[in-house]
Amino acid sequence: MINKQTLLTSLLLLLYVAAFAQFDLNHQSNNLFIKPNVRQQILIPDITGYHTLKGDFHIHTIFSDGSVWPTVRVEEAWREGLDVIAITDHLEYQPHKDYTVADNNTAYKLAQRKAEEMNVILVKGTEITKGEVPPGHFNAIFIDDANPIENKDASLSIEAAVKQGAFIIWNHPGWKRQQPDTTKWWDYYTTLKSKNMLHGIEVANSNEWYPIAIDWCIDKDLTVFSNSDIHAPVNLKYNLSERHAHRPITLIFAREKSMQSVKEALFEGRTIAWHGHTLAGKESIMRELVKASIQLKPTFRETQKKGTTWYYAELNNISDIPFVLRDKDGNEIDLKPLSSVIVKFDKKTAALNYKVMNAFIGSERRLEINITPQ
Repeated sequence: MINKQTLLTSLLLLLYVAAFAQFDLNHQSNNLFIKPNVRQQILIPDITGYHTLKGDFHIHTIFSDGSVWPTVRVEEAWREGLDVIAITDHLEYQPHKDYTVADNNTAYKLAQRKAEEMNVILVKGTEITKGEVPPGHFNAIFIDDANPIENKDASLSIEAAVKQGAFIIWNHPGWKRQQPDTTKWWDYYTTLKSKNMLHGIEVANSNEWYPIAIDWCIDKDLTVFSNSDIHAPVNLKYNLSERHAHRPITLIFAREKSMQSVKEALFEGRTIAWHGHTLAGKESIMRELVKASIQLKPTFRETQKKGTTWYYAELNNISDIPFVLRDKDGNEIDLKPLSSVIVKFDKKTAALNYKVMNAFIGSERRLEINITPQ
C-alpha cells in the first residue's frame, strides 16, 4: 500500500510538473506595444429630445480605390468613437477590379457582421462618380442595391438611387480638380433639388472645407456633412495620438441609436459638420449644442472695486469640442475641451454674451450666445 507521505509527494510532483508545463521558456508574450482593443469615447452632450451620434458617411475600401478591407473600416470607426458609418465605394472607378471578384454590394456584405458585433451602424451606400462639375460626385446612402444604380448618365444613376429611398449628398463641391476657379452652385443642382434628388452637401471633406456651402445648405434646406473621404488607413492619414484629435465627423441628432433614426435625422437636417476645431451648421441646432456643452457655474467670489461689485464664476466646457468665445470688447476665451476658465461680470443676474468664433452658421456668420449665471 502507498503510505500518506508517498501520496503527498506524488501529488506535489504532479502539481509542479503541471505548473511548469504552463510556463514555456521558449514561448513568452510581450504586449508592451500592442494596441489595446478599446474604444476612445468622444464626449459630446445630447441635446433636448435627441441623442448625439458621431458619423462618417464617405469611406472607401479596396473594392474601389481604397487600400483597406471593409471590416477594417468598421474597427477603425469603433476604436475612434464613431457610432455610424457608410461605406461608399465608387461605382465607376475600381482600380483593384482585376484582383477582386465582386459586385458593387460586396464591401457592405463583408463589413455587415463586424458592424453588428461592434455596435456600429453600417449604412449601405455607394459613390456615383462623374467627372467635371456639373455633375460631379454624389454619395447615395440608405440604398438597397448598388448594382442597378450604375449608369453612364449621372441623373439616371441618382434617380435609380432615389427610387430605393436613398439620401443623396453632393460631395466635395469645391474640390479643385473639379472646380479649379471657385466653389460654384450650378443650375444642374437646382434641377436635382427641384426633383427631390439632392438632400445634403459636404461642407467639409478630408482636409478641405467650403464656407459657401453652409449658405447653400441654409438657403436651400439641405443637410450639412463633414466626411473623411478616407482611402488610406485612418491612422496613416490623421494624427490620432492626441486626446482630442479626430477625423472629419458629422454630428447627428437622432431620437435613438438606430438606422431608422439616423435616416430620419438626415432627412430632417439635424446635423452639424465638425471639421478640425470648426463647427458648421444651422443656427437652431448649433445653439442647442453649444448651450448643452458650456455651463456657467454659480458665483464663488464677490469683490468691490471703485463702487462696482464684481462676481466670479467658472465657465465649464463639458465636451470634446473646443470653443473660442469673443465678448463685445473683442476679448477672446479659448475654452478647451473638458476644461474650465474663470470669468468675471458686474451684474449677477445678467447674461454673458459671446460670439462663438469657431461655430459657423453661415459663410460669414458665427453663432452668438447668451449664458446666464446659475
